[in-house]
Amino acid sequence: MFGEYKTVVLDQKEGIVISTKSSKSVLHKYTKHVLISGLSLQKSIARILGLASFHSISLVHLVFFSLHAYSKKNTDWVGLHFFEDFDMQKNSITFKSIKNQYTLSFDNTNPCIHKRISDSLQHNDILSRITHRYHESISWSCPLNSHKTGSMIFNTDFYKPTDALISFNFKHVIDEIIHDWHYIYICHVAREHDLWFLRDEHGYFYGRAMRNRQNY
Repeated sequence: MFGEYKTVVLDQKEGIVISTKSSKSVLHKYTKHVLISGLSLQKSIARILGLASFHSISLVHLVFFSLHAYSKKNTDWVGLHFFEDFDMQKNSITFKSIKNQYTLSFDNTNPCIHKRISDSLQHNDILSRITHRYHESISWSCPLNSHKTGSMIFNTDFYKPTDALISFNFKHVIDEIIHDWHYIYICHVAREHDLWFLRDEHGYFYGRAMRNRQNY
């Protein structure tokens, strides 16, 4: 069985699902074809916020947490939105589902797993605030507590929002990400066509693009 099947998924509705594709391959397909901008947008926000231990996919009301980072051949992922608590015992971690219907345990966990979970939940909280502020700006009522189900992803006992992040200027985050993407695009064009002077003119192109967008 283990020679042919490489991925096992425990699904709340479908039960045990097995696949011949590796977990890394499944993750790559999901992030590339489902997520907006893949993982690049999420990683950019984490970098700007200084969340070095961020190891998750944040979808506001869903948070998929990686126990062994993204890049390893075999990875373990947990949907934190199904769980209300977790417990550490030496080198193992056990997640307890909402209303204690079941538990899920993993061995050989990272010693910094608490920090990783905290930063991942903080990251999702920031994305939630950004999303809800956008909804409010277009008059689409969506209360911050609309996704609260008793899971740990909105329980601040598992992460401590710092004053700097609570009052963080979200416009600054987005503007910096847009700037990075403009620069990546300019560098790609410069490399593709051997026109490296375009990279030096990045400030001019970026300034004009942003000014036109803001005027519009």
